[in-house]
Parts: sequence; structure tokens; C-alpha cells
Amino acid sequence: MSRLLLSVVPATGILLLTIAAQAQDEPTSMPSEPPPTTEPAPAPTPPPEPTAPPISTAPHEALRAEAADIDAELVQDDMSTGVELFRRGGFTLKVGGMIQVQGAFYVGDEAAIEFDDPADTEGFRVRRARFGFGGDLLADWSYYLAVDLKDAAVASQGGDQGNEILDARIEWKRFPFARVKVGLDKAPFSAFSLQSSSRLTMIERPLMVGHVAPDRRVGLTVAGDVWRLQYAAGLYNGSDGVTSGNRLAGLSGAGYVQLNILGKPESFVPRALRVSVGGGYVYEDGPAVNSHRAGGSLQLQGWRTRLLAELLWMKTQPDDEPTGGPIEAGDTSRWGVAGEISAFVWKQLLQVAVRYEYYKDVENLPTFGTQQLITAGLNLYLYRDNLKLQVNYINRDEREGPKVENDIGFAQLQAMF
Repeated sequence: MSRLLLSVVPATGILLLTIAAQAQDEPTSMPSEPPPTTEPAPAPTPPPEPTAPPISTAPHEALRAEAADIDAELVQDDMSTGVELFRRGGFTLKVGGMIQVQGAFYVGDEAAIEFDDPADTEGFRVRRARFGFGGDLLADWSYYLAVDLKDAAVASQGGDQGNEILDARIEWKRFPFARVKVGLDKAPFSAFSLQSSSRLTMIERPLMVGHVAPDRRVGLTVAGDVWRLQYAAGLYNGSDGVTSGNRLAGLSGAGYVQLNILGKPESFVPRALRVSVGGGYVYEDGPAVNSHRAGGSLQLQGWRTRLLAELLWMKTQPDDEPTGGPIEAGDTSRWGVAGEISAFVWKQLLQVAVRYEYYKDVENLPTFGTQQLITAGLNLYLYRDNLKLQVNYINRDEREGPKVENDIGFAQLQAMF
């Protein structure tokens, strides 16, 4: 047994020395990876809880877009102050602007701006260049100021001297049914005159509006919505003037009421059927003459089509004690009717329109001022009313007396922000 141990031990030593020598001759191998550890099996994932399908906001966005196209105000500003510059607490400062550039490509030889034609001759004209500020002063109080830039053309050439304040008012709007406005604003009377100059279907308003409807006046206006009624009424100076005040004396009262039988009119593309009827009245105890004015209007909308028709009438008589200004000979009257229809024929981009007008000025002189006008129009809305191109052709016919060559074809590009 001892011999066996003595023989096994040396043999074992020799074998170990041989293995060590071979290990030194071979390249060093990478350390072996630790044996994988057995990880516990993951817990089974519970099935997802049922969730409600996502709610589509498209109908709500469509309703908001439709609501934005509703004529919320009866007396529309010529431009909106939608670009906010500053806000602190309840005070906001917003700005807006509008540019209208006209180009006359055909003008009759006897056309003249002083006779209410859009141009004297072929060429270009900046019809309106306006900017304004508006916003909230604090809760329930707002302000609005708009300026109309004009050149220095003399009145005999159809221009006005100097720039003018277009609108300047302070408004208390606590109650939607009775908002109170003080300052310079449109006198409420005619549906055509209450439209914004930036949203006219034709380039110019009907001829009768400038001769029968009063323009802007300084005074106090109360306006609001009651059920389906929209109204505006106020007391104003009887003479023009802004900063000079009522220097020629006299007062006037004006009011306009509109019944929206099937909802308020839509301002852009009419889709739903809308029917509205309205009427206005003005009594003016002016410095030189006293006048009564009355009018009625009808609006129909639907199926991308809009119709606006209006009748205006005015009667004047000299004041018993005139304080200044021209005095017309005896009692005079004038009246006019206009009907305008338009339709979108291609998406929300292309609109065609036609308008008929009949106007009779100074009824006791039958050969003076009897006019018939037919206007055809084409409107391309590049970005709604913010950027649009309008093309009009006006056929003006003097119904009694010699024919006057005053037909006009012209275009207008409008940009507004």
C-alpha cells in the first residue's frame, strides 16, 4: 500500500506541472461568464381596462366657426381690433387696420367723384386707409378709436381736407340688452349703412345711402338684444363735427330695430335659412332744416345665397329760425330703393353679385336726380374679408333728361388685420 501511494503522488505532481506549462504557452482566455441566475417569472400583466373612445372635437370646432360668422352686432365697426398688443389685469390694448386700393379700368367721359361716381378717369385710388385701437378698460367698460387717413385734395376735386376721426366711443356693456355707448359712432338708420365697410358685397354702398341716411354723429346710443330683436337708438348732435361740438345747434334722434325671425344673419357664407326684417326712423332738428327719414329692409339668407333689399325716404323743410348752413328751397323729398343678391359659386372663394337701384332726388323737380343703377360684381376671397379682390361694373342711367356717360368698371383689393 505504501508503495502504491509513493508511486501515485509523484505521477500526480508530474501531471499537474505538465498542465501548468501548457497553460502558460496558450493565450489567456476571457474570463468565463458567471452562471446565469434564475430570475423569478414576471407577474402576469392584467388586461387593460376598457376606455371610452376619444371624443371628436370637430363638431364643436364647427359650431365655434359657425358662431364666429354670426352678426353679433347690429351696428358693425368698419374694422375689427383683433390683434392684442398689451394686457394687464382687466385692461387690454388691441389694434386693427384696413386698406382698400381701387383701380378704374373703364370710366365714362362724364364721370366724376363729386357726383358720386367712384372715379373721374382711369387710374388708381386709395379708397380707405384706416387704423384703430380698442379693448377693455376694466370690467364692463371698453373703448374704441378709429382714424381715417385722407389726402389733401380740395373738395372741388372730390376729396376731403385732412384726416378725420372715424369712430371714438366709450361703452358700458354690463347688460347685453342695454349697452350704452357715448361718443362718435354711426347713427342707426339704414341696413346698408350699418354694414361694415370691410364686408360690403359690392365695392360701394347704394347711391341713396349717401343722400338719405345720416352719417356718423356725436351722441349717446343704447343698443342691445332682446329675444329675437336687435335694436340701436340714440340722441345726437344735429350738425356734423367732432371736436368742435354742436356749434351750429340742433339735435337729432335715430333708431333702428331688426327682427331676426329665423336667427341672426350670417356674415360670410350663408348656410342656414335666415329671415330678418328691419326698420329705422330719424328726426333731425338741424341748424338750417328739419327732416324726417324712414326706411325698411328685408334680409333673406340660405344655401350660400344672400338677399338684402331696402327702401329709404327723407323729407326736409326749412327751420323757422335757421342758425347756419344751406337752406333748401321749400319742402323737398327724396327716396330710393335697392335690392342686392349674391351667391357663392365656388367653395368659399368665389362669389357673384348683382344690385339694382332706383333713386329719386328732390321730388318736386322731376327732371333732377332720377337715377337707375345696375351693378354686377365678382368677389374673390383670398383669405375671407381679410384679403379679397372685388371687380364691379356700374351702369348708371339718368331716367329723365340727357344721357350722361358715367358708366364705370373698376376693381378693389382689400387687406385687413
